[in-house]
Amino acid sequence: MTPRFFDGVLEIPVYHMRGGTSTGILLYEAHLPDDLGLREELIRHIMGVPLMGEVDRNAQITGLGRGIPQSCKVFIVDNSARDDADIQSTLAQLAPTKAAIDWSVNCGNMSAALPVFAAQVGLVSLTPGSNCVRIFNTNTGVVTHALLEMPAPDHPVVSETEIPGVMGQWPGVQLALLEPAGAKTGRLLPTGNPTDMIDGIEVSCTDLAVPMVIVRAVDMGKTAAETPEELDADAAFKAQLQHLWVEAGLKMGLKGKDGAAMTEAALAASETVPKICIVAPPSDEERARGANIRVRYFTPQAGHKSLAVTGGACLAACCLIPGTVGHGTAVGVDPLGSEEAGHVVRMANPAGLLKATIAGSNRNGEINMPSAAYERSMQILLRGHTPLYNASDALRDAYRN
Repeated sequence: MTPRFFDGVLEIPVYHMRGGTSTGILLYEAHLPDDLGLREELIRHIMGVPLMGEVDRNAQITGLGRGIPQSCKVFIVDNSARDDADIQSTLAQLAPTKAAIDWSVNCGNMSAALPVFAAQVGLVSLTPGSNCVRIFNTNTGVVTHALLEMPAPDHPVVSETEIPGVMGQWPGVQLALLEPAGAKTGRLLPTGNPTDMIDGIEVSCTDLAVPMVIVRAVDMGKTAAETPEELDADAAFKAQLQHLWVEAGLKMGLKGKDGAAMTEAALAASETVPKICIVAPPSDEERARGANIRVRYFTPQAGHKSLAVTGGACLAACCLIPGTVGHGTAVGVDPLGSEEAGHVVRMANPAGLLKATIAGSNRNGEINMPSAAYERSMQILLRGHTPLYNASDALRDAYRN
């Protein structure tokens, strides 16, 4: 498939896919204009977000987005020139009501869709049996190894992977993040401390795969058993939560895509960083199912219906670091030893249990976490061309030249 004009309307090849608990659009880099402004216009048309400014309560019925952050994602994929990667991915994170696009974070869920997309557009070759596709994410600088099994020719792919928040069984992909610590800040503990006090509330700022703020639910008058909808409806709680992530973001020295330090206003409006979650010990029922900790996770603007895998990996890492809020809340987690080993942390969330495996060691107080792994499922929802009915003259001209 290639871009085309059909009945005079510019049409762009798209794959609409699900990876884990997220859905979004995958685009081939070669099909996009080089100019960032035109590229962003194209993405806004496809996803049905405002072309400029903000539109309150936009339901995205004019595009392929679905009105929630987990379904406002566009991945751009291309070959990689790096020796340690086969393909490169760039995530455009959108919000239903905003024209602004965030280019600063990755999506661990949607990353499960990348190997199959790359194979279908000819960027990689997948052979029967075990395959490893090495993915470099340009947003975070992190390399992920995607492991998947492919069937013999003319045989259907095995669909037997079940994950929380997704009904049924689907093709599975194992994702291993390599050197994920300090993905955005360069430090596993960006403030240099296992905990920090913000307005009398103890928080842990941790950066593994994504920078996140971990808070005890009880310190905010919650149990972490509430539904995302209940938490989002509590205006006072959400205001306090926002204040915590803004102050923590300043302490962590978070930067925008342009490399400049994020301001209070930018952090308050951010749809991506830092993530924030409230945690509590698991209930007896959750412990019986193997849970080590209970969590309610925010994107940060909205409560998540489950738990993003990058956020889950970050929380799992926090549970292994002595002195942190996560470590003090989790139960039944084996401590890091002097020799590197895999440590499984199971996190109870609204959709079930998310399991992350953190490879790590603690040698005389020096913590090393070289990888974090998790399993996701994926599916192709639709592939074809989407028309851009109101493309600007400049965007149309980019495809005529």
